[in-house]
Amino acid sequence: MKSITFTVSKGGVGKSLITANVGAALAKKGKNVVLVEGDTNQPLQKMLGMSFSLSDLKLEHVVEKNLEIERALYPTGLSHLSLIPSGVSLQSYFEIDAIRFVNKLGEVKADFMLIDVPFPLGRAAFLSLGFCDYFIPILTEDEIVLCVESTIDTIRLGKYFLKSMPIGFVLNRIKTDKFTDKFVKDLENLLEIPCVARIKEDLEVTRSYGEIGSQEAFLAYTKFPNSEFTEKVDSLAAWLISEKLTAQRKDVTKLLSEVIGR
Repeated sequence: MKSITFTVSKGGVGKSLITANVGAALAKKGKNVVLVEGDTNQPLQKMLGMSFSLSDLKLEHVVEKNLEIERALYPTGLSHLSLIPSGVSLQSYFEIDAIRFVNKLGEVKADFMLIDVPFPLGRAAFLSLGFCDYFIPILTEDEIVLCVESTIDTIRLGKYFLKSMPIGFVLNRIKTDKFTDKFVKDLENLLEIPCVARIKEDLEVTRSYGEIGSQEAFLAYTKFPNSEFTEKVDSLAAWLISEKLTAQRKDVTKLLSEVIGR
């Protein structure tokens, strides 16, 4: 299983949007994909048109009661795409049981697992990057300097401390012609990873969050099959499938035990 998280340097970069839609694109290509909800605002649930009652088992119940992870694995409306919902934020699992959290996720059988992380990343980085073999930073045109600085820090933390490999970065919500080929090449040289997608701002896609007026959330990948956004997401999914990703072997339980001092 390839475990991946999209890391963020500021709010509004589109990390949940990219997570949900790339997951859908991978699933459409026949890959078994599991999405893990780590944001208490539940953006993945909203975009996928899913809702859960208080009696439905979620990730925190599995971790607290040491249940089988399959009991919190729910099929979505798309073939090959499942969701593990969570009623608490990712960092809250430090208070529940961080070691059991990673062990339970490690029991999942899939081709890809994409973990959605809250903003700010904070302590959630130790769980998302500590568990995931790979991560992909997302940068936007707005406050690009902040995005770059935070991405450099995240790469240091992930690659050298948590043994998670940065495999590329996404430029999302591009509004102007600022990101020229030369500019992007300079970013690649600075971050030492390739730009794997350049995605322009699309207000229709932005509305898929469901936060504008009474608009309900939706999955942009399926609603706009002929859009440039869907084309870019498809290309990113194809790249993830074709790349022979080789992560450094790591003992996640041992790694997190050292982080939390157990």
